[in-house]
Amino acid sequence: MRPLAIAHRGYHQKYYENTINAFKEAAKRDYYGIETDIHLTKDNYWVVHHDPDFKSGGQKYVIAELTKDELIKLPLDNEQGDNAAFIPLFEDFLIICIESEKRPIIEIKPKNPKRKYLKKLCKYIDKVLGLDKVTFIAFYPWPLIKLRLKYGRRIHLQMLIEPYFFLIKWAKLFRMDIDISEKLLTKEIVEKMHKKKLRVNVWTIDEEASLRKFEEMGVDYITTNVFDQKS
Repeated sequence: MRPLAIAHRGYHQKYYENTINAFKEAAKRDYYGIETDIHLTKDNYWVVHHDPDFKSGGQKYVIAELTKDELIKLPLDNEQGDNAAFIPLFEDFLIICIESEKRPIIEIKPKNPKRKYLKKLCKYIDKVLGLDKVTFIAFYPWPLIKLRLKYGRRIHLQMLIEPYFFLIKWAKLFRMDIDISEKLLTKEIVEKMHKKKLRVNVWTIDEEASLRKFEEMGVDYITTNVFDQKS
């Protein structure tokens, strides 16, 4: 069966990644889901960006040192020359996913955010969409474990694996799927996860040969900058 395709940070061939326009471009295409990354501002709002810092007007800023209102006014320096590139609020991303019926794939970037900020995030998601209709991913186990213990099996989690293979054991223990680098994934890992009734997402697949390889391997999802379900 064809793996479900996830747009990595939106579709950013034309627009800067993780921005409103990149998400809107992904929303127009045949993707199962749209992936993004979230950080907390100084005043504890969730916003969308890959790195903990960014440049605006040649000056470096740290997301955690800015309030929401300060941050959203700063245009992002970018190679695409995208003048509409600003850091979105998490709510902006979620609305695009809801309207386009794409599954939100949300990477929690802080290593160990406080429970109250995760709870606030989940409460909002549950109100406007439903907590069972999103996927949370993270490289660090702590936020995912907190979510599993709080919300049980209602919430879909994927542990990001690179390079710490021991995290696969954590994923199995807490009944999480894995989201693994293409450099590390083998058919044996796919088979072992499937035997445990857990699913496998592989990233980042941008070459035709890799796409066919992992299709044959039986992965459940691919995260990609290029392909969609019709590719």
